[in-house]
Parts: sequence; C-alpha cells; structure tokens
Amino acid sequence: MNLYRTIYVGLTAGAIAAIITVGISLPLKSPNDLIFNSASVGISVLILGGVNGLTWYWSSRENWLNRRYIMSSVALLVIALIVAFGAQTQFDNAIRFTVPLALIAVLGTVVLTPLISSKRNNGIWLNAVLIVFALTISALTASQGDQESGILSLPPPP
Repeated sequence: MNLYRTIYVGLTAGAIAAIITVGISLPLKSPNDLIFNSASVGISVLILGGVNGLTWYWSSRENWLNRRYIMSSVALLVIALIVAFGAQTQFDNAIRFTVPLALIAVLGTVVLTPLISSKRNNGIWLNAVLIVFALTISALTASQGDQESGILSLPPPP
C-alpha cells in the first residue's frame, strides 16, 4: 500500500471518528464556543486521522498489534491529551470538554485505520463521501451547542 492510500485510509477513519465525536461534542459545555465548536472538533479529528494514516504507513501495515503501530498510537494519545490539558491553561473547564473527545478521536482512528486498510476493495467513492459528510456535519453544526440563545429584544417597559 502506498503512502497516499494509507493517508486516505486514515482520513476515512478520521471521518468516521469525526462524525461520532462531533455528535458527542454538541451537548457538552464548551469552554469557548468560538474556538471549541463542532467545526474545529471535526477538522481536528480528520487531521488526526491523516496523521494516524502516516503512522500506519510507517508501521508494518500488516498487523495492527505490531510494536511500532502501538507505540505511535500511544504517542498520538499522549499528544492529544497534552493539547487537551494545555487548553485548560487558557480556558476554564476545558478538560471536561477536550479529554473525552480526544480519547474518542484517537481510539477511533487507531482502531478504524487498520480495519479499513484491511478491506482490499473498499470503494474510493464511499471513503470520499464519508470525508465530505464529516466536513459537512462539522460545518453545519458549528453554531449549535450550549451558547446563549442570541435573541435580541428590548427590555420590558417600566
């Protein structure tokens, strides 16, 4: 399997994980709706999927329980958790929002990448549809969530 195919497989795994992660992120209390919205979550998970595709390429790509893939997957998890804890230094309650999503994203891409890669005839169009769907869902739900209603009205008369 070539490099581009494994990155594409990682992006497909990231798309599936992004759809799940975005769905889970919507009811959570975001520490900052401008930065931590479903669009940023979805795009981050897709990028994570691409990076995981690279780690799958650099490992043996035959058995997902090989030492190189396991160690690189643990490294991805540690990096995701460092980013999540780093967000706590800038935003209150960021850990409650970011850690569960980081765990779901990393574990989802780590497990799904070898599974998708093992399918010899997985359609390129189905993978493309999943990636576009994940981006669309992320963008369309970016303004949804826990923010205030935004209704503008005059105060009641005295």
